[in-house]
Order: sequence, then structure tokens, then C-alpha cells
Amino acid sequence: MSLTIMLVLALTALAASKINAHLLNLARQAAHDEAHDDADAIATALQRELTQVDVITRAIRHAIEQSPDVTQEGFGALVAPLIARTPAILVVGRSRGYVVEQIYPVVGNEKAIGLDYRLVPQQLLGVDKALQFGEASLQGPVDLVQGGQAFIQRMPYYASNDSDMSRIATGIVSIVIDRDRLLTEISQSHGFMLYDIAIRSLGDDQHPINMLYGSQETFANRPVLRHVIADGSTWQIGLVPTAGWPTGSGMKNLVWALSFLAIGFLGAMILALWTMYRSKRAAESQLRSAINSIEDGFALYDSRDRLVFANEKYLSYYELSRDAIVPGNTFEDILREGLRNGQYTDAIGREEEWLEERLAKHANPTAPMEQKLGDGRWLKVAETRSPDGNTVGFRVDITELKQAREKAEAANQAKNNFLNIISHELRTPLTSVIGYARFLENVDVLPGYKALDSKLRDDASGPERLKALKVLRDEVTGMSGRITTSSDHLLALINDVLDRAKLEAETVELEIETLNIKEVVGTVTSSLGIKAAEKGIALTSDIASLPISADPKRLRQALINVVGNAIKFTQTGEVHISSDHDETHLRIHVRDTGCGIPADQLDQIFHQFVQVDTSVTRRNSDAGLGLAITRELIELHGGSVAVESEIGHGSTFSITLPIKSKALEIAA
Repeated sequence: MSLTIMLVLALTALAASKINAHLLNLARQAAHDEAHDDADAIATALQRELTQVDVITRAIRHAIEQSPDVTQEGFGALVAPLIARTPAILVVGRSRGYVVEQIYPVVGNEKAIGLDYRLVPQQLLGVDKALQFGEASLQGPVDLVQGGQAFIQRMPYYASNDSDMSRIATGIVSIVIDRDRLLTEISQSHGFMLYDIAIRSLGDDQHPINMLYGSQETFANRPVLRHVIADGSTWQIGLVPTAGWPTGSGMKNLVWALSFLAIGFLGAMILALWTMYRSKRAAESQLRSAINSIEDGFALYDSRDRLVFANEKYLSYYELSRDAIVPGNTFEDILREGLRNGQYTDAIGREEEWLEERLAKHANPTAPMEQKLGDGRWLKVAETRSPDGNTVGFRVDITELKQAREKAEAANQAKNNFLNIISHELRTPLTSVIGYARFLENVDVLPGYKALDSKLRDDASGPERLKALKVLRDEVTGMSGRITTSSDHLLALINDVLDRAKLEAETVELEIETLNIKEVVGTVTSSLGIKAAEKGIALTSDIASLPISADPKRLRQALINVVGNAIKFTQTGEVHISSDHDETHLRIHVRDTGCGIPADQLDQIFHQFVQVDTSVTRRNSDAGLGLAITRELIELHGGSVAVESEIGHGSTFSITLPIKSKALEIAA
């Protein structure tokens, strides 16, 4: 029994020891992780405050250089608004040479007025560096003549804007910073009151020089270290929990009192705690992963407009300001980084005005807005305020939507051009038809008729009467021919428009039958041969006899459109039709020696409402529908149309058709 009890106690002690060691490691790791995060935040906050002081100092210096004779009252009016939001600044002073002439605030700092730095050895070195060498510096801790210790930011100023750093400065702008208040406010604002914080300055060799804040013992207790740059010098921050790093799990006194049930209970408790800890980490990881997987950009800003989180998609949209999109930076800081890099197209040339407008919309978000970036992308920006004052922002890439809208507008413009052309082309032949018809209606006004009438009234001989009658007949015949030509032209235009409408309405049905392609091409060359001869160009063909399945009427229409188009745009040379085929497909090639088509417009000539050159189209009396209709008719057969062209060397249109085809209705 005693041996069992001893064994149980030994196992209990061993188990408790292992558990205690494990919990101690977890506690230490957690404490170090938390301390590292807090140290980052403290260093960032301190760097920000020091930078703010530097900016204020430079602003005051610039104002004094612009108005060196500013009065004490004017100096107070200048300084007051600049330091209003920085409570850690105790006093701002201006010296001319080594003597302090003006300060703000005056109350409580009267002893500093008239102070001669040459009588204050502790401060004289920094003053000499500023006056003699034009070097800005941050000194501290310094004993103040009015009592207490502080950091002092010094910056030289010169009598004019055009500072000559080779000469002695006119005076110094000094800002006194309450060391304890500065660091206390940083700790309180971030909830870091459970830490011992110490700060020391480092030399160029990174060895400590002197303590600036806190106790030297902090650096001997394995602190978490961070570095801050302060006017060319390096400050090292040491952070240690006030209660020290964990040294035990707090369960040692319970080890010998626990029984087997206690071991099981503690094991269960530890397991539960560990599970909760892991679940929390897993939940945070899953949440971040889920937000990063969103297709749109997402960002969250806190009630003070500082970035809390932004997913990867959000970062990818704003590459030019990516370096500034880090937690803790304000929305304005991020915008300014983008403005410096030309990220916002609408802001170029009016940056400050644009920034003011954008911040106003961000502060009072309403409807979504569109934003164009420097890389040409468009974003839809949607922002909303949560009840606790946080701002949630979404960014959606609408570049493709904008481009589609622009293409639709271009297509609409192309349609308008088409309507203008078709209107012109319909009116021109109608005018000709009507004009010549009027002549025929009033034949007595024709010169031939008048000549015949004159001969008939005289006693002219028979042959002369016949000759006059022939003249009249020729005139009437010529006008009738012109009417016929114009009417045919008008009919062809109307047929094209009707075919286009039928194709769009999907009401065209093919009547497939077996036909010989050589015979179909022969009818095309016969009907268009006269037109080619009138222009003095040769129309030739070399087509092998081959039976195919197609709609003869629609195939002939497509070939007439292509061959007629080639004749129309060929001034000299020839138009040649050839073919080749394999087991499944027939290819018909129409080659001309015309003017050719620009390479960047080859993919447009088959589009509806689009003409490559509207001036050429009008000169050749065409509405620009023929090739668009041809492509759709060939595609209805299951084929395709392609073109190759070279400016000044003509074009080759290739029609590919399946040799065997099923009866097809219009393709969806």
C-alpha cells in the first residue's frame, strides 16, 4: 500500500511537474508574444510623436524665416494651434543667437525669457551645433531652468528663406517636451501600464551612451527591444512586464494535495484551456483567411480613422500606396501616399482640393462612387459606418464593365454612322429615279421630241423623220436604262437591309440541297462580268467541280457580296476566284488587286453597322452590310469567312464550307 501511495505521489508529482513546465513555457511564450506586439505599438507611437514634433518645429522655423520680426503676441498666435493637439509639449521658445527672446506659453515659463544658453553648460553643446553648424538635434533629458526634466528639440533658422547652411544661423526654435507625460500618454493610450519601460540612446557603434527614461535595471532583465530614430540618433526602447517574466505556473502547492481525481481534473482543465486557446487562434486565422479570399477589396478603419485590417485584394488595387496601407496609419496618410505617387487620375493638378473632397465623402459615406486609378483600372468604392464608429470599405473592380459601356457607346455611334450612310444611299438612287421618271412624263420637253415635232411640221423628207425619231427613242431608252440601274441599286440596298433584319430576328431558314459549286460560281461570274468589264478589270475563276450540300440562293448571295465587293474596290488588275478542298471542307478564295485593308481594321469589316472607311463606302455607293450578311449566311451553313490583306497589294477573302451539311435553322 505504501509503495502504491509513493508511486501515485511520484506519478502525481511527475505529471504536475510536466504540466507546470508546459504551462510555464506557454505563459512565457504568450508574455513574450504580447510584449513584442506592445513594443511594436509603443515604438510606432513614439516615432509618430517625435515625427509630429519635428514637423511642428519645421513649421515654426519656416514661419519665423518668413516673418523674422514677429512679436510675442504673433509668436503665441503662431505656436498655439500647432501644439494644441500635442499635450506633451510644455513650451516653445525662440532665441536670437544664444538668448531666448520669445516663448509660448508664457505663464509658468517666465524664467526662460532672456535665458542665455551660454550660461547653461548642459544645453550649450546642442545650441552650438545648431547655431554654428546648422544641425537640428533632440537632447535630453535636460534640466529646465523652470524646474523638471524634459527633451528639447532644437532647429536653427535663418534670416531669409534662402538658408545658407555654411553660415551661422540667426537663431534657434526650441520645443520642450515633457518626457514623463509623453511616455505616460503613449502607455495609457495603448493600455501598456503593466510594463516597465526604459529608453537609452545608442552611439554610432550601437553601444549605449546614456539613459533617457526609466531604470537601467530594465535592460538587465531580458527586455523586448525596439529602436526609434530621433534626428539622426538612435533610441533603444526596453520593455519588461512590471511583474517580471513568468517564473512558475502557480500550481506547485497543489501537486502534493492532488489525488488521482485531481490529476484527471487538472488534465481535463488543461485540455479545455488548450483547446480554447487553439480554437481562438484558429478562428482568427480562419477569419483572416476568409476575408483574404473575398474577390473584392476589403478594409476596416477604427473610430479614429486608423487602418485595422486590409485584405490582399485591397492591397493589389492600390499598389502605388501599398507601403502606407499598414495597420495604424490613418486614411488621410494612405491617401497622401497615393497622391505623391500619382495613383488617383482625377486628383492630378488639384491634389489638395481632391483630398479635401475625398476625406469629406469618407467621413460621411453615402452612395457608392466610381474611382479611376493611374493604371487605367476603375473601382467601385462603397463605404459605410458601423454603430461603434468604425468604417468598413469595399472596392470592386468594374474595369470590364466600364470598357463594355464604352464599347456599347462606340457601337451606338457606329449604328448612327450606318443610319446616316443608308439614308444617303437610299435617297440618291430614288432622286435619280424620280428625276428621270419626270422627264418621261413630260416627253415634249426633251430635245429629241422637239426635233421630231419640228420635222413633222415641216415638209422634211422621210429619212430625216426617221432619224429624228431614232434620236428620241435613244433618249427615252437611255433614261429608262438609268431608271433601271438606279432601281436595281435601290432594290439591292433594300434587300440587304431586309436580310440584315431577318438575320437579327433569327427568321432566316436555309433550304439545303445538293449542288455543284462550279455551277454556282459560274452564275456569279456571269452576273458580275459586265460590271467588271465596265471597270476594265478581269474577272476569272478556277473552280473544280465538286458537289456540296448548301442553300443555293443564300450561297450565291454570299458569293455575289464578296466578289462584288472585290470588283468595287479594285481599280486595275483582276479579281480571281479559286478553290481547294479536303475530305470534309471546301474553301473558296476570292483574290483581288485592289487598294487593300489596313491590318488594324481587318477584324472590323464583318461587323454590323461598321465600315472601315465611310468615305470610301460612300464613293462606291455601298451601305456596308454586304460582308456582315455574308459572314452570317456562311456561319449558318456551319462555315467561316476570313480575310488577308496588304495595303496597295489587294485582299484575299476565304470562305470555308462543310461539304456535307444538315438542314440548319439559324444558329443560336
